[in-house]
Amino acid sequence: MDGIKKITSYILSVMVLLVTISGKSWGQVSDEVLKEAKILAKIENAYFKKRLNNDLKGAYQFQHPAFKEKISVEEFLYFEGRVVSDYREGIESHISGGLLPSINFIKKNPTKRDPLGFPRPSYYQWYANPFITVKSFSLERVSISKDGKYAKVEITIEGEEQLNPAAVRADIRFDIERPHVDYWEKVDGQWVVTVLAKNASISGARTAYRFIPNNNDAWQKMDYIEIDSESLLAEPDPERHALQN
Repeated sequence: MDGIKKITSYILSVMVLLVTISGKSWGQVSDEVLKEAKILAKIENAYFKKRLNNDLKGAYQFQHPAFKEKISVEEFLYFEGRVVSDYREGIESHISGGLLPSINFIKKNPTKRDPLGFPRPSYYQWYANPFITVKSFSLERVSISKDGKYAKVEITIEGEEQLNPAAVRADIRFDIERPHVDYWEKVDGQWVVTVLAKNASISGARTAYRFIPNNNDAWQKMDYIEIDSESLLAEPDPERHALQN
């Protein structure tokens, strides 16, 4: 009997220890994920403001190091933020039937000019449609991969669209809300943009120009811990809103 009691006592002690360790570990992981989600929310806010204020040099600093190796800040300025790493090999190697200017020309003339040849301010191009004005955004969800290396920040872009006055012969404007996702990778302890996507179409279809260090399939197959906007404000119990895929 004494042997059975000792074994039973040992098993109970181990179970209590495992529960304690498990609870502590889950709490630590949860706190870490919530902390990273809050960091990403702040970074997304800063990155959005750079783009909203047409601070292209500032927006360039958020880009992936591998992207910066291929695309200079002058090229980023010249194309007003709408450029992918292999643009000279892809379909963008021609613009309106003409060849792209040389890199030397772009580096000497990163600022666009108006029809009269005078330098004009640069504008970050959110959409191909020039009649869309972005004004603000609301955060929907931060999703972090379970290995902590990748993340998606889903936002809703709020702004105004004007119908082409040359086509409708009138000033017709209306409010718009459009989904947008910024993709991030943690490199040397810093979150950087790992996918450049344009959600652009007058007809409603979506196209995306992507720069992906890995491959696009990897993004779809990853397991994420999703933190909604309410969870970023909810403490000390973020698990109530965390959605685990």
